[in-house]
Amino acid sequence: MKKVLLAAVGLSGVLASCGGSVVVGDGAIARVNGIRTEYRLSNGQFVGCDNILNNGVQGIASTQVAVYFDVAGTVQSGAVGLRGNTSSAYDGNYNTTFSGSDLDAIGGSSYKITFDANPANGGFLPQAIVVNPTDRNVKIVSVSNPGGSFYADLTISNGSGSATASTRSLSNGNIPVYTNCYVQATTNETI
Repeated sequence: MKKVLLAAVGLSGVLASCGGSVVVGDGAIARVNGIRTEYRLSNGQFVGCDNILNNGVQGIASTQVAVYFDVAGTVQSGAVGLRGNTSSAYDGNYNTTFSGSDLDAIGGSSYKITFDANPANGGFLPQAIVVNPTDRNVKIVSVSNPGGSFYADLTISNGSGSATASTRSLSNGNIPVYTNCYVQATTNETI
């Protein structure tokens, strides 16, 4: 995730008080359960990467992110955004909307929304969030040069109301970002 995203904080004061639960419209309830990326340390911590070195080839990393949540009721639409933990600055390119049909059902009332957070052509600014890419396999990485961290905000609407929850207050709900990540292995586990 680029430095601009790392500087983002968005609605942290309001969202910090929301915890992981939201009440939506006519009583539908959603709970954010977690956030993952396609990069993971050997200790299990998911991370974001600015630059990736894989099989001797270095490039700017496009980090795939998945936000997991449970919903009681229907989801008509929603929005997801990434926020940095270090500044009140915020980049609107790391936000996107989705419809209920964009969600991946993972059993019962559990869902995930997956997206790619793509950096611009070699620069430090993000290009956009791309919703519903093909899920990538998780890569075990070693890292250097910590740069900050981010979390996700999720807004769910059932047609009669909406509310927002954050991964920020969850254990492992904040994803540390590193300038350099070195791929050690690719697992069979998808994001």
